[in-house]
Amino acid sequence: MLSLTHHCYHALPSLLIVFVGMARCFAATDDPTSWTPAEGPAGITYQTVDELRSFYKLADSPRVSRKGAYGLLHDTTSIELGPGPRTLRINGVDITLERPLMRDTAGRLLISRDDWVYWIDPILRPTYIAGRDKIETVIIDASHGGHDKGVACAASQESQVVLQVALALQKELESAGMRCFLTRSGDYFLSDRQRVDQSNALSKAIFVSLHLNQSRAEAKGPAVYIPTPVAHADASQSAHAFTFQSAALAYAVQYMLSAETHLPGTGCHHVHYSLLNSLHMPSVLVCLGYASNPQEAAALTSNAYQARLTAALARGILNYARATSPDATIPVVVAPPPRPKARTRKEPAEPPPAQSKNRSKPRTGRQSRARR
Repeated sequence: MLSLTHHCYHALPSLLIVFVGMARCFAATDDPTSWTPAEGPAGITYQTVDELRSFYKLADSPRVSRKGAYGLLHDTTSIELGPGPRTLRINGVDITLERPLMRDTAGRLLISRDDWVYWIDPILRPTYIAGRDKIETVIIDASHGGHDKGVACAASQESQVVLQVALALQKELESAGMRCFLTRSGDYFLSDRQRVDQSNALSKAIFVSLHLNQSRAEAKGPAVYIPTPVAHADASQSAHAFTFQSAALAYAVQYMLSAETHLPGTGCHHVHYSLLNSLHMPSVLVCLGYASNPQEAAALTSNAYQARLTAALARGILNYARATSPDATIPVVVAPPPRPKARTRKEPAEPPPAQSKNRSKPRTGRQSRARR
């Protein structure tokens, strides 16, 4: 069980996954880490959002789902920054930034290079993640167990609910040709160290840990947590080397969970959690919903709702596996030059289109925080 501050968001409009399709739009060849940094607080490197827009060939979006947000658009892909200082939304999936959005002395909106590199780029361009391996095993971790029941969930317990979903997810993925490994297949206790040792003994694997969340009674919906990246870990925290893969996996899973449940939840977050940080593979901690919400708790214990969660988890994992397969190639798409206008007589040249001036300064907001 994880506890976090809840924020209410709008529901996703579509059940279609655009995870792979986005990558086809953003097959850029440049590397954002090589660019000249913009001004920012000491020790933190920032880039202008104008540079992000140019890099991915985005246009200003005239419509945003939240007042005060700055929107970018490319075909079916939308990105919104703000209005809170740490809020990012990609195709309806909310992401908590590690560093606050800022403006420089010229009024330009800035985003930290870490958030760009560790969140945005792996989501938009999963085929550019270095060191991708074909997934051989999906490790499904049903949290708690035995004497550790987790939180109460209606007439059941967290340990039982997540085990039921884990067993169903194993069948779903195996029917699609994936090999699965369950850290526990019954009602017994495993320490985090045992879970880590079992998992790290497997190669070319991903780790999906299932939990329930707890907060205020009105909080609802799924959330996904990934290890804090190396660049953000302080001396007292272990770091994780698979943040790029984990970010892409978190987005794929959260997108499908939100679409299937019609509850966007609180989105994707980095978290300091020793279990995740100790794993040598892409890993996510998935909170299926809030046991503290009476209506959602009742749904979480029903077979029908668990089947929907299982299907969403499986589709998210399979979409991630396809997008990050070493065999996946995304060609660089270059737009053809505009065809010259046919003229029968001399016509005056058209003036260039006016540049959009839609720039909204983010308002101060609260950051979602996860604590174990």
